[in-house]
Amino acid sequence: DLNIPFLPQGTSDIAPVWNPEAFFNTMVVNGNTWPQMEVAPERYRLRFVNASDSRFLNLALFVVNPDGTLGQVLPFYVIGSEQGLLPAVVRIETGFATTLPGDGTDVGSGVTRVPGTSAEQALLMGPAERPDVIVDFSGLPDGTIVRMINTAPDAPFGGFPDVPADPATTGQVMQFVLSAALFNPGADPSTPAAELVLDPNPGGVAKLGPSTVTQDLALLEEESALLCVTIDAVTGVIDLVPGSVPPDCAGGGLPFAPKAAVLGVNGSGGGTVQLWDDPISTNPAVGDIQTWELWNHSADAHPIHLHLVKFEVVNREVISSGSLRPPEPWEAGWKDTVIAYPGEVTRIKALFDVAGLYVWHCHILSHEDNEMMVPYC
Repeated sequence: DLNIPFLPQGTSDIAPVWNPEAFFNTMVVNGNTWPQMEVAPERYRLRFVNASDSRFLNLALFVVNPDGTLGQVLPFYVIGSEQGLLPAVVRIETGFATTLPGDGTDVGSGVTRVPGTSAEQALLMGPAERPDVIVDFSGLPDGTIVRMINTAPDAPFGGFPDVPADPATTGQVMQFVLSAALFNPGADPSTPAAELVLDPNPGGVAKLGPSTVTQDLALLEEESALLCVTIDAVTGVIDLVPGSVPPDCAGGGLPFAPKAAVLGVNGSGGGTVQLWDDPISTNPAVGDIQTWELWNHSADAHPIHLHLVKFEVVNREVISSGSLRPPEPWEAGWKDTVIAYPGEVTRIKALFDVAGLYVWHCHILSHEDNEMMVPYC
């Protein structure tokens, strides 16, 4: 469906063996495709990592009805992120993200559900994000099936609303089966999620002092400098327009894109590409508290990861309007990976306290291996 020339032909600058993103049709958990796990009617702590190449995950739990339909919702209680615990437990259900007070009350017992950023958002994970959660299977009858589903797209993610994953394949992740025989004879010894009192300091949003430096950075997509194409709106087939040359494509069509995703500087000015072998432009002094502004001028969301530091998510700003929104409730702790949405500035703040040569990059594997990774010193 891609009718264009490829390198090493001199008429092309598009690689023949690399895709900007890669999406497949099998879900794997701990090395097993669509596994099933027997669980006791107790609380379980689950440690997640999204290890997909390019796929974002939007996870939810449902009890499966006898007729095979999805019924009762089971929430995720998020207690931590990549670099430590949150300041408070966050109850996640599709469309809601409710911070619990830690006094034993929960939704249905004195706490009002808080709507999330979007009606579709559940436990959202970009590649390399690592939420730490509790799932409470208490009270479910023996033999109950609980299925974990995924409603993020089978395509690059740019925020909600979006087309959900195929419900017959990648829309399903795994399932749990309740087994009364596994119940602890001494009862579940763990603390109910709503009673957990976490330390507000490690995950608080005012841990660091004011920034000493602001880094003006960019997330960019490169277009072909040689090929103009047309895209069939029905079939998706992409055809070369002979004799038409970017950037104007005066002979018809549009520049083929994306050629590659790249990082850059001067994000507030539209972005200047920064490649691996270019002089290093991001050099924090040891002891600096810096705010990094990630201006996403690309069409997709990117999970941005910094090596050897932990950071706070400060806020996000829509580039076109200047409207600000705070971090998500589950981003209130220390993180090392953050979702930077298209058309937005994502701000993070970190203390650079370990001298050395490291990297920062997009954690979509096809991006970090193809130009979307640069050193910082």
